[in-house]
Amino acid sequence: MKLITLEEHVGFDYANKEITDYLMAHPTMTPAEMKEMGQSFQEGPVAYAPSADDMQALDDQRIAYMDANGIDMEVLSYGDASTNPDLLPTDLSVPLTQRINDDIAATIKRHPDRYAGFATLPVSDPEAAAAELERSVTKLGLKGALLLGTDNQNNFLDADKFFPIFEMAAKLDVPLYIHPSLPSPEIQKNYYSGMNPKGLNAVMSTPAWGWHMEAGLHVARLIFSGLFDKLPNLKLISGHWGEFIPYWLDRLDEATNPVTEKTLAHPFSYYYKNNVYVTPSGMFTWPQMQLVLNYMGPDHVLWAQDYPYIKGNAEDFLLGTSISDADKEKIAHSNAEGLLKL
Repeated sequence: MKLITLEEHVGFDYANKEITDYLMAHPTMTPAEMKEMGQSFQEGPVAYAPSADDMQALDDQRIAYMDANGIDMEVLSYGDASTNPDLLPTDLSVPLTQRINDDIAATIKRHPDRYAGFATLPVSDPEAAAAELERSVTKLGLKGALLLGTDNQNNFLDADKFFPIFEMAAKLDVPLYIHPSLPSPEIQKNYYSGMNPKGLNAVMSTPAWGWHMEAGLHVARLIFSGLFDKLPNLKLISGHWGEFIPYWLDRLDEATNPVTEKTLAHPFSYYYKNNVYVTPSGMFTWPQMQLVLNYMGPDHVLWAQDYPYIKGNAEDFLLGTSISDADKEKIAHSNAEGLLKL
């Protein structure tokens, strides 16, 4: 069975250094606040901590890994929530994202049968981000973009200023992958401080809970904003089995329909089932997959390992599920081939 995975990350030394240097020079929290919330991650075990080598090795080493773990093609995207170029000011993020996208495209050119790619965008400057998306798709051959949540002013993506990004994606007919990002310092302090044992503050605000709630909220707010009435062909991708939303679709409809029936053409779940695609992001768990399939159907499920944060065989779980062979083929590759025009 051919397997295409859509949330597979890469790193570049120059980008990591530029982002880290800037954040160290312009901290958003005092040292006392960082200590209180356990943000150093040194107070407890570290989960999902890949090596720089795993992030940056994009030729023989990664392809050997793919061969050994059942992956025919990876869709590459830059970094993760902690190395988000949008945390930089615009004058730094625009040239940095251009360089990242050029390097992802160069990697794909070396291995066109094994890699595709999503662009990284300077979302804090929406007009520049729309222009970079157009360049990345039309000039570099990338297949969409991965967005890392709120910008450097903690604005959610449903703010009017971000509309040019979504308008361009709809115009180009490419999807946008809504990836988790770091919660704001205010959210971290109010929601995730004072937990025991040590280290739990940090991990609960990020991969255990917090950034998935925030990523799901981005998608929900975009739907409620009427974005898909304006851009009905726009497609979003949501990882980690939909960042909580599929488990709450009935409740969302029931609670919000009285409020939105005069502002939206359809209930919330209509847009979610028609305009959103869901991936596991390496959360290979049958109860979650079964629920998502029940709500979304097999045509809106794609596969993703979240390499190098999650490692191991990427196809064994899918092959072992009780769904039909035809649906396995859709989820493994044909849905991705259609959505990304591979």
